[in-house]
Amino acid sequence: MTTPAPLLKAALWAVGSAAAFAASSAAAKFLGQKLPTAELAFFRAAFGVLLLIGVWRFVSDLGKARDPRGYAIRCGLGVIALYSLMYAFTAIPLALASLIFFTRVLLLPITARLMLGERSGTAVWIAVVIGFVGAALPLWSALALPEQRWGVIAALVASVASAGSQTAVRRLTATNSAELIVLIYTAVSVAATLPVAVPVWVSPPVADWPVLVVLGLCAVVAQLTAARAFALAPVGFLAPFDFLTVPAGAALGYLLFSEVPSGLVLAGSVITLAAAAVVTSGAWRASSA
Repeated sequence: MTTPAPLLKAALWAVGSAAAFAASSAAAKFLGQKLPTAELAFFRAAFGVLLLIGVWRFVSDLGKARDPRGYAIRCGLGVIALYSLMYAFTAIPLALASLIFFTRVLLLPITARLMLGERSGTAVWIAVVIGFVGAALPLWSALALPEQRWGVIAALVASVASAGSQTAVRRLTATNSAELIVLIYTAVSVAATLPVAVPVWVSPPVADWPVLVVLGLCAVVAQLTAARAFALAPVGFLAPFDFLTVPAGAALGYLLFSEVPSGLVLAGSVITLAAAAVVTSGAWRASSA
């Protein structure tokens, strides 16, 4: 049984993670007009090296890392999600990319069942199906547009990979600190993205470096706060807090890039978010039982 106080703390960490993720996503959208996807992925990972300054003491604890298989899943799927998501943000409207990526919330009860043995009630599974129906409304119309097709596919790949990666984080928090989890993932991400970024490297304009800082540091903050949240509450409880990224993505897309969400995107968002609310309710009851 998880007590209300840890659940509240976990919820606050999750909200902070969603806000930081939205800011990093908007920065990626802006920079994607100037820099290659591989370079964006590298910068998003490389700024995590700054985390070493704040958690330098954990470097000496690398030998204490537990669950190598969990780290392999977390890092492997995390890198796939990183590349796919950076491309999606540059290829399709921010609101649509955020909505499709949000479907990882609906996948989390599945990955939590397969990887962690966490069970969800019938209402949660019904909500998962309804949520995917809602997400499919704008997805199919976007797939019909050649200029958006690959961006939609990339967002779907990112969703699936991220669901598995986030569930692996939950698994790792049982035997590893949140800081160590982020530290190892950051190191692996930098090593995986640099060789791909170098051949297509474009020197960023000086004026864009503040945006690069937002891209990288907010991404690190999103990971760290998410890891702390997962250490305090089940995946099923935390997953729906990601719903904040959908309206945040739509708002930032409109304010910064003059992107107006289509009626299908809005309708799909309402259905998907309503389904997430049901998942939240079911997860809360399960964690309080």
